[in-house]
Amino acid sequence: MRHIIAVIDTDIRFALKLSDFLSKEDRIPFKAVAYTSFYMYSSETSLMEVVAFITDIDNVDECIDTGLPVILLSDDAMVESKYSDLTKLFCSIFKFCGVHTIVDELLGFFSKNDSFGLTTVCNNTKVYGVYSPINRCGRSSLSVAVHSYFCSTNISSLLISFDEYDSVFSVLRNENSKDLSDIFYEYKTGDLNFAKLGECISRVEDLNIILPARYNEDLFYLSDNELTKFINDILSANLFETVVIDFGSIGRRSMQILDMCERIFCPVIGESNGVERKKVDEFKALLGRNGYAEIIHKLCEIKSPDNNISDDIFNFNRLKRHEFFSQISRLVYGAWYGLLHCGESFIIYNNYRYILETNTEYFDFDIFWSRYFYIK
Repeated sequence: MRHIIAVIDTDIRFALKLSDFLSKEDRIPFKAVAYTSFYMYSSETSLMEVVAFITDIDNVDECIDTGLPVILLSDDAMVESKYSDLTKLFCSIFKFCGVHTIVDELLGFFSKNDSFGLTTVCNNTKVYGVYSPINRCGRSSLSVAVHSYFCSTNISSLLISFDEYDSVFSVLRNENSKDLSDIFYEYKTGDLNFAKLGECISRVEDLNIILPARYNEDLFYLSDNELTKFINDILSANLFETVVIDFGSIGRRSMQILDMCERIFCPVIGESNGVERKKVDEFKALLGRNGYAEIIHKLCEIKSPDNNISDDIFNFNRLKRHEFFSQISRLVYGAWYGLLHCGESFIIYNNYRYILETNTEYFDFDIFWSRYFYIK
């Protein structure tokens, strides 16, 4: 379900202009959608979850009754006193002060409101990891593909990359880009809030991505315990329905974060008895020795495709034409809707046969998928 800010104003041109500006504002990690009345909003939001209302005086009472934060755009300075007992969930902004001022006031309100900081205890966000002990196996491309699937199905998602290098993300970086280095610094100093997190999210199409740290030594700016707390705080903010983590090379030092994941998609290359696959076996043994045997049952081994999808990874119209993305979509769909259960491991082969391995029995996954759901 997509999280939005509902902009309600009887002046539809004003509502459209403001919602378009807010949707393009990097500091706000939500889309804004325009409505002409509360009635219009209430009849059209079945697939969207509203996090706040920006409304005119004609619709303010209905918005307040929802119990969600409300920002009133008004030209009457006396209006705010009427709602003085709602100071935590209500503020009034002069309607004609200009969109830039409205955004600044809005972010100030959000930062003071626990519902938009990093302190809200509402941990409904699901985590999906992408990790492999094998180098150059297409891990970053796979993480973007998983994230793209969620975004394409209106499941709000954030991708965090702990990669040591930009790899596929280099095309998104410019001289003004903020990344994981900035977030770690703000978090370490206690200054990370809603607005600053939004500033550090790079957006392309419908994707929300926190780019890798500019300098790989910044990955060690937080201790292992601080890193775990950082992820917990991101999840507790409940800003997104899913967080996809590209673990890069930090998987071995972040077993607690791996343990948070619903599923861990593990790209592999080489033959089943080859050197590369032995690294996966060694990683599983490491998990067992360190008391994290349960993580082994969350691993979904995925054989990387022979053809490179990285050139199309940030163009969804091209990405969705790849057979590999269709396979990933089916697998992630199953993980999201609980059709894949712990204790089972999955391997996708290039000939598109899906094999479910449970102990020593093998199952024809083609039949499994065709019986339970269909992916367009």
